[in-house]
Amino acid sequence: MISEAPSLTWAQLAPMMRDALRDKSYQLYPLGMESAAYLRAKRKRLTEGSYRKYEAALDKLARFFPDLEPKDFEPPVGTRRLEEFMDHQWGPPSEPRTYNSNLSVIKDFFRWLSANGQLNGDPTLAIERAKARTPHRETFSVDQYRAIVASQDDLRDRICLRLLLIYGLRKGELRRARFKHFDHVRKTLTVFGKGGTVKPVPIPDPAFWHDLERLILDTEADGQHFLMPGARGNRHGTRLLPDTQISNHRLHDWWYRCLERAGIVATGTTRGERMHKARHTAGQNLLDATGNLKAVQALLRHESLMTTADVYVDWDVERLARSLEDMLAEEGS
Repeated sequence: MISEAPSLTWAQLAPMMRDALRDKSYQLYPLGMESAAYLRAKRKRLTEGSYRKYEAALDKLARFFPDLEPKDFEPPVGTRRLEEFMDHQWGPPSEPRTYNSNLSVIKDFFRWLSANGQLNGDPTLAIERAKARTPHRETFSVDQYRAIVASQDDLRDRICLRLLLIYGLRKGELRRARFKHFDHVRKTLTVFGKGGTVKPVPIPDPAFWHDLERLILDTEADGQHFLMPGARGNRHGTRLLPDTQISNHRLHDWWYRCLERAGIVATGTTRGERMHKARHTAGQNLLDATGNLKAVQALLRHESLMTTADVYVDWDVERLARSLEDMLAEEGS
């Protein structure tokens, strides 16, 4: 008797279909074969997002030099070849950060080849990183961010906007937040961030917890439900799917609707005021209020203080002047 094969749901079939369709043909090239071995060696250390980034960079490398092997990259010839590749793929007008991020992947790959005896010298040692331009930081004013929160009739919207504008959550972190991640006793939110990081964020505002408890009661939410749920709509209306994570597209539209209600953007606007601006606002407001850059680093959950200082916040001239005045006053006392 022949047993029937077990039936699979679409949820089980979809990942299998995606894997089958994903183009891995770069591995047919000499550098692609070595890239595949390198990625297998790195797999235990990389998050899913980092793995995709590494593979995308090495995919381009293998296709750019389809006839070359690792031995063809001995310096100095190999250095010139890789500089040509980097400039072609990520040179101007690309952002310097994009160039440097991909250069880090290429450098690590060739270090691995050298360590495994396939190269006598590392061709990437002489390749310089791109000089990062001074970032143009934009923040919402205090009046603007208060208006954004106050203009929302929906309690869930106000809670989520406070998480963005006051506590500096990223878009992806807000999408991943579930009710079980809020600790009502310790008054913290466990945030699941970039690179698989998991960190608690203190939320000391009693009004926030009061509103959150109201939302839980009003929506009968349980711990597994997402704070920002997905939805399914048709001509009869929209139904929330609390067990489903909201899509990036839907969250993008939600953000601009909130800004529209607050009068920050014109009706129908869907670009020009990125959600990440709220994160910059949270960091800058904390710095302006406290002058404590380490506190801002902790709030934004940066590993490097340099990232906080150079990319996210400005120490304005007026604050610098007040700091100098305070120092001089202490010296003269």
